[in-house]
Amino acid sequence: MTYPVEIRSCPALRLAGLLNIGPYSGLGAAYERLSRLVGDRRLWPRVQGAASIGHDNPRRTAPEALRAHACFIVTEVAGIAPPLDEIRYPAGRRAVLLLTGPYDGLPEAYRFLMDRWLPASGERMAGPMPFEIYLDAPGTRPEAALRTEIHLPLA
Repeated sequence: MTYPVEIRSCPALRLAGLLNIGPYSGLGAAYERLSRLVGDRRLWPRVQGAASIGHDNPRRTAPEALRAHACFIVTEVAGIAPPLDEIRYPAGRRAVLLLTGPYDGLPEAYRFLMDRWLPASGERMAGPMPFEIYLDAPGTRPEAALRTEIHLPLA
């Protein structure tokens, strides 16, 4: 399987994230907690999108030990306080893979990007971990039409 990948010059991002430990497939519960916190703190007007960061390779880390942040992209004026973590991605070049379809297709898309596209591209990964940006919210489109971007920071 191949996926469209393009190299983009991307702006800096500021994320408000909630750490989750466990299988990546369980990140939905972390988004529910994150959404409640954002609502309680009246941050919704400062939210610009949803993202996530998987910190561990599921091929090397046991499912119960996987670390991930469920995140919202937020403006600079959004107040971020524990238990939320502030995570920043600097502006720069990124390889952006577009996955169209259900989230259970993400592992295969990551394998393509990291194991096939990156070595063949002549590019090098740089900076923080790759992350996902969800272009559609679940329930707003059929699952087969959901769009997710995987952003890989490049040197």
